[in-house]
This record gives sequence, C-alpha cells and structure tokens, in this order.
Amino acid sequence: MKEKGYEGSSSLVRNFIDEFRKGKGNELGILKEKVLRRTLISLLYKEIDSVKDITKKQLDKALNVYPELKIIYDIAKDFKALLFSKREFDLESWMERAKTLNIKELNSFISGIKRDLEAVKSSIKYGFSNGLAEGTVNKIKVIKRIMYGRCSFEMLRKKVLLQNFN
Repeated sequence: MKEKGYEGSSSLVRNFIDEFRKGKGNELGILKEKVLRRTLISLLYKEIDSVKDITKKQLDKALNVYPELKIIYDIAKDFKALLFSKREFDLESWMERAKTLNIKELNSFISGIKRDLEAVKSSIKYGFSNGLAEGTVNKIKVIKRIMYGRCSFEMLRKKVLLQNFN
C-alpha cells in the first residue's frame, strides 16, 4: 500500500480491517456479505437448495464478483450433468473444454480420467457401483486392525460374521 502512495499509519489500516471484520463495513458505506469458502465448495457437489448457508442471490453475486469461481462452478456442474446423463461420448469434449482452462488441479483430475478412460465411460454408461462391497471390506479391515496380534483367524471370522448379523 505504501508503494501505491498510502502515507497513513499501519494502525489505521488494522483498525479499519478490524471494524470491517466485526460487521461495521455497512456503517462505513461498504456492503459486506460473508460467504464461507466451504459453503462455496459444497456447491460443487450439491444443489443450491440443499446448502443452507447461502441463497441463490448470494451465489449469483459471488459468481459475478469472482469470474474464476464462475468458470469452476460451471465446469463442475457440467461434469455432474455428464455423469447423470448416461452420455459417455460427451466425456472427451468435456475434458478438452476443461483442459483449456489450464487449472492445475483440474488438469490432474483429467489425467486421472485418461489413465482409466474406459472404466470412467462405463461408470457413466451403466448405473452399477461397488460401494456396498467396498463398505464391507472396510468394515472387515477395521475389525482386523482392532484385533491385531491378539486373536486367531477363527476369532476374526466369528467377529466378522457376528458383525454382519447385528
């Protein structure tokens, strides 16, 4: 700020920022609405109606103020629509569009998709999931870790069978 010509003291700036953070920005003629970062991130996964901390008006304002956020929000919504559309042939055009944005994290995601492109296309095309099997395996691993070094395989088997009937 000093390089840009500010000649006041740093304590004045600190006091101004303190007042602004306490919600007194409106008294100073500055309209301030606070939207948490985690709320904006949750909008990448959920619809606006299911996120309670933000309104449609606040989202529109945030998207207008931060054009980068709008780009990421739109590309994430397009990917979500692609997943549920059952149109796996649109995946490659989505990847080309996303690649042009040149966002490091998005490029990494696209690289991951390319490594197993056929599996990703199949997951879009078909509605099958291995979530139930993964959950069961995870539950067995937790039981095994708890019992580590204490009991035999037979005891682990009984605990797993007992767990599945409860």
